[in-house]
Amino acid sequence: MPLSEVEVQRYARQLLLPGFGPVSQEFLRAARVQVVGAGAIAGPAMTFLAAAGVGTLSIDDGADVAATDPAHWLYPPERAGEPRAFAAIAALKAVNGLVKPRVHATGFEPTAVLVCPESPVVARDAAERAQAAGLPHVVAQGDGDGGFVVSVPPGAPCYRCSASSPALPATLGAAATLGGLAALELLLLLAQAAQEPRGRKLELVRGVPLARATHRQAGCTCAPLS
Repeated sequence: MPLSEVEVQRYARQLLLPGFGPVSQEFLRAARVQVVGAGAIAGPAMTFLAAAGVGTLSIDDGADVAATDPAHWLYPPERAGEPRAFAAIAALKAVNGLVKPRVHATGFEPTAVLVCPESPVVARDAAERAQAAGLPHVVAQGDGDGGFVVSVPPGAPCYRCSASSPALPATLGAAATLGGLAALELLLLLAQAAQEPRGRKLELVRGVPLARATHRQAGCTCAPLS
């Protein structure tokens, strides 16, 4: 369905970006993204995704808003003690009333997955489920003042092939940067705007993102069948 006049006005600036246009925006509107984790990295990422017009964000996080969460972009202090997902939904609707944030539930069929929980184990498990389902996914994990983002289009080397082991939660500055990078990587996949979609890893080192292509590890089960 073509963009409405309201959508054209809302997304006018990004529609002018080279390599982007109405068709790319329609891809974003049709996207159904499962967001695993709704903490320090996910808050900025979901804010950017909603502002860009990603149609549905299904928030997969069972935690309540904690005292430290108001620093994570989506949670005002008065929402402390409420489920994170509900507080995030209200905040994202305020960002862009054209998108549909919701609580993730059984039966939701995503077209892509954003993985950024605090736990590296949860991140690995979510990435493996997305890989098995053939879904494009982006994984972001913090590590003190740095961290990394791994982009996994269908057929690319899996998350395990390139992921390092984060040791510490990200600082607020690093988390915001990682969230922005993760959102950008996912938007490129969803909008089909990348010239050559392939797996890559962005490592945040002293505030500077360093990008490199990912490579499949010998013997990894993510290798396509011949």
